[in-house]
Amino acid sequence: SQRAGTLSYLVFSAGLSLFVYLLFHLACDRGNLQIPLFRTLGTNALVAYILHDLVGEAVKPFTTRDAASWYAWGSFVLFFWITWLIVRHLEKNKIHLRL
Repeated sequence: SQRAGTLSYLVFSAGLSLFVYLLFHLACDRGNLQIPLFRTLGTNALVAYILHDLVGEAVKPFTTRDAASWYAWGSFVLFFWITWLIVRHLEKNKIHLRL
């Protein structure tokens, strides 16, 4: 995001976010679309939020700032897969962290 965005940028980004939210609401809540990835991350969102920083710090030493794009994407996939794998394990064992 921008540090000091113009009014038109703020209105556009808010409208775009609301539109994407509306699409997900219509597809998932009103329709019958269920995306397992979103269900897994949504049931333990707090764990995923805490865990993504820890996994990011664990993967970070294996990536460089000037890495090729395929290497950067591979690092992201590894980071996302590890995070998802742990959260999925908790979901399968019916372990949910809630406030």
